Amino acid sequence: MNKQTTAIVVIIVLVVAIGAGIVFLGPMLFPAPTNVAIVFATGGLGDKSFNDAAYEGAQRAKTELGWDFTYVEPTEISEYEGYLRDYANPESGETYELIISIGFDQAEALNKTAKDYPNQRFAIVDMVVDQPNVSSLIFSASEGSALVGAIAGMYTETNHIGFLGGMDIPLINEFAAGYLWGANYTNEGIDYSVNYVGEWANPTAGQSLANGMYTDGADIIFAAAGQSGLGAFTAAKNNGTDHDTYVIGVDSPQMYLGCEDPENPEPPTACITSMLKRVDVAVFETIEDVYNDEFQPGIRVWNLANGGVGYETNEDLLTLPDDIITTVEDLKQKIIDGNVTVPTSKYW
Repeated sequence: MNKQTTAIVVIIVLVVAIGAGIVFLGPMLFPAPTNVAIVFATGGLGDKSFNDAAYEGAQRAKTELGWDFTYVEPTEISEYEGYLRDYANPESGETYELIISIGFDQAEALNKTAKDYPNQRFAIVDMVVDQPNVSSLIFSASEGSALVGAIAGMYTETNHIGFLGGMDIPLINEFAAGYLWGANYTNEGIDYSVNYVGEWANPTAGQSLANGMYTDGADIIFAAAGQSGLGAFTAAKNNGTDHDTYVIGVDSPQMYLGCEDPENPEPPTACITSMLKRVDVAVFETIEDVYNDEFQPGIRVWNLANGGVGYETNEDLLTLPDDIITTVEDLKQKIIDGNVTVPTSKYW
């Protein structure tokens, strides 16, 4: 059989197979188009938090909508603009329905790029970029943080809590503001410590700072520091103090990370809850909007009222007392109804 005959036979077989409804060949013959490009924050994938949540949202879009994605993990802030321009430039050989910037520190690079590519749709998580082709995805982090702070205020045994931030910047201080306010709401006059790692991907430094706060008397630390925050989990589990030590996770459900073996999580866990910031939902819904030709430029806010932020419970690992849950749910409703106002900036 010569090559021409072989080709004809293959075509006939494929036509018959498709006509017979043998759809399993479809993904091999027609792979999902790459419609979305993502520039992750410098902490990279594997943070069990912010970047990973964005990745999960894109994966969901791939599964449910059939839109695949490509991505890059910059190691320096100075790389952001180059990657954004590479994705936006149609002469690069690829075009994308949507380009997503993950993280506040991409704002300057995205602002310049979006201005130069007005027909390209962009989105950014955690910062506002005022361009007509950019959707700015913002979270009311202080609201969710107030709830985990309220839990900490009632759960503490030493009457001393801690906050570990990645950077001393307004975005992270919004987490701290809500957390400390919530703790004081349920435990007026509670003592607290606040520290910043100064970088997003240094768990060793995070562990060292957490150990210091535990030694100083804190028994619960809320870690909002990217991969650096994972060090607080290690510190809480390797308790070197004379009191029990706990941690509160951030962005994604992280209670399992407080278990001795996170791959096979079983109680006890050192993580009593997590402040949930549904980056995965924001990323998926933004992709879905573009898929449905309903792209929404401007500011979009995810808060307690629309389920964009919240707190984690996992009774398989740890059961919070009923009185704590009742108090937190009551506070949640007061925030939604506007009966209390949670601070959003540094006040300590």
